[in-house]
Amino acid sequence: MASSELVTHLRRVCAALAATACAAGALAQAPVPAPEKFSCVLWSGDQARGIARAQALGCDALQLGRGADPGPLRAAGLGFYLDQPIGKGLLELRDEEWRPLAQAYEALRDPTTLIRPKCFATQGVLDAAVTAAAAEVARVAGPDLRFVALADEASATRHDAPLDTCACAACRADFVAFLRRRVGSLDAVNAALGTQYAAFEDVLPVSTDQVRRRELGETTLPADLRAFVLRQQFVAQQFADAVGHIAGAVAAAAPGVPVGLTGLQVPAAFGGNDYARLLPKLTLLEPYDNGGARELAASLGRADAHRYATLFPPPEPEDKGPRPNTVQHVRHALVDAAAHGLAGVVVWNDETVFDAKDQPTSFGAALRDELQQLRPILDACAGARVEAGPVWMLESQPSVALWWMLDSAKDGMTWVRRLASYERTHSTSQAARRAWLRLLGDLGHQPRFVAEDDLATRLLQERPRCLVLPASIALADRTAQAIDTYVRNGGTVLADHSTGLYDEQGLRRAAGALDELFGIGERSLRWDDLLVREGQALRRLDARLPAAERGVRGRLGERRDDTTVFLEQRHGRGRAVYLNAPVVGYVQARLDERAVGFAFELRRRVRAVLQEAGVEPPCDVRGDGLPTCIERVPLRLRDGRAVLAIRIEAKDRPALLARLADQGKRRIEVSFARERTLRMLDGRELGRAVNFDLPFDPFGALFLEVVDR
Repeated sequence: MASSELVTHLRRVCAALAATACAAGALAQAPVPAPEKFSCVLWSGDQARGIARAQALGCDALQLGRGADPGPLRAAGLGFYLDQPIGKGLLELRDEEWRPLAQAYEALRDPTTLIRPKCFATQGVLDAAVTAAAAEVARVAGPDLRFVALADEASATRHDAPLDTCACAACRADFVAFLRRRVGSLDAVNAALGTQYAAFEDVLPVSTDQVRRRELGETTLPADLRAFVLRQQFVAQQFADAVGHIAGAVAAAAPGVPVGLTGLQVPAAFGGNDYARLLPKLTLLEPYDNGGARELAASLGRADAHRYATLFPPPEPEDKGPRPNTVQHVRHALVDAAAHGLAGVVVWNDETVFDAKDQPTSFGAALRDELQQLRPILDACAGARVEAGPVWMLESQPSVALWWMLDSAKDGMTWVRRLASYERTHSTSQAARRAWLRLLGDLGHQPRFVAEDDLATRLLQERPRCLVLPASIALADRTAQAIDTYVRNGGTVLADHSTGLYDEQGLRRAAGALDELFGIGERSLRWDDLLVREGQALRRLDARLPAAERGVRGRLGERRDDTTVFLEQRHGRGRAVYLNAPVVGYVQARLDERAVGFAFELRRRVRAVLQEAGVEPPCDVRGDGLPTCIERVPLRLRDGRAVLAIRIEAKDRPALLARLADQGKRRIEVSFARERTLRMLDGRELGRAVNFDLPFDPFGALFLEVVDR
């Protein structure tokens, strides 16, 4: 069969697959094989230029745009990933499509005008996208195809911009069907939305503006945010289903090739990126490293998913401080990828690694040299599994939505300008997730995220030693009952503040769902008594462990003026601990000499809770002049070897890394609870002992194979 005839035949086959996928639901992706080696992909806007630059730097792949010819890449011995096989406009709206919509709404505040370009619910839109994606993948399929990125920074809005799209008739009909499944009768729907519709045919979504006018502005926390939360849950499900349909058809057209999204947004109220719904449909994940998105992807994504990270040049220095050394920056990023089992990195972009005279920049030269030096470690660790310890962290998407509403209360009508860059530093859900990850990581632990919808079932099958509830302001009754049973059967639960004040649909309770378990007899629901807002503590962080809520009273705890902190209640062999502390402040405090007392006290208390629960880190690490931010990551390599990666986790403070660079290498002591036999990943034997004195590069990492684990 001639080449053109083969392509035509493949397109017909893919069209049939696509039609089947959309008729029967998203195709489940078959398992994909683990990566054979670590891939360094160079993003380039010009293929010929990109090939030469990739070869000069030691990169092994480029991105391939829709319709581009993979022949020159194959001839050059390079792999590639297929980028956006359906183009932009569906999973990723263009700015010129989005901006007029947002500007018009901000001027008119008319929700009926918020019609999404290429709405997912419009008949034929998904069919066409699935057919186009499958045909494009079939056109370039082969052993050189590393993965397929359906979209970059995909979203139901644009990134995670807040706006009530879509208001078309098809979405309205789908929303009503969603309410009937999720809520039930018309009376129940009216109660949830705060409406008085006479028939389902009359039901309309309640806009965010309407909810804000109705619920915000009182002296107490908003009483009923169900209309808002249900709308966001509908959008998240619609978005996940659309992505899943396309991903399933692409996976059928190219079996064994990872398919997913690059530039994954952190979970947010808007945009549809609910990881528990979205990630199980994907086998390629490249989340941005903010708000704990990377760690969430590792826990909630499929076990066989290939995970990548974007590698950027060094950031600008903080407050005109020292500029991070480029070599150390690249080394730090690459060993970070190896220490978490990533399949590779995508370098952004070829113009940052070469200058106008086509000579390598300092970033490009560092990338070339560090790739060559670290290649054995990178290849060995590619696709490794992080062996999470016995600490679970709950991930609650309703809590994400509720915190957005509370965080944005002071924004008034400008809430539509609360974009991703602002949320990164003003989101309580992101700050809490990130702070708990850093806190537990500094204590030597690798927690595993569990989605709230799965928690009750998982607790019947597995028993973590400790369950952490990070700013979990929304909990379903079923979840609360499962946690209560878990504790009364000997488990330990640890929460920071505001736990279970709302149910999973956004209805405020008279008391927290777990107040009895924590021994809380009294609490305040006043706005002014919530001392964590927009990801920040409203009280000064000091060694006294400041409160996150005023008006909390408990049977066993420590008084702090007008409230109680560190409440603890024992239930047989189980224990429930309610810190009532602004853990959100830990990310900044951990590396800030002015807040060292708060960070030390928080670590001390959490360490004590974990130790009593029987949770110990895999090893202790000490070193003169090293900060208390040394991460220990147990890995299981593809070949079955057990490896312990030890590295400094301080990318939140580039200035600190720059200061460490001036001090050079040093030695650290790695101590185990009992004798271990270790060897370096390169095969050098370290012998059998309890304590190991080893050289340590603050920008590199130790990769220790535990022989007798």
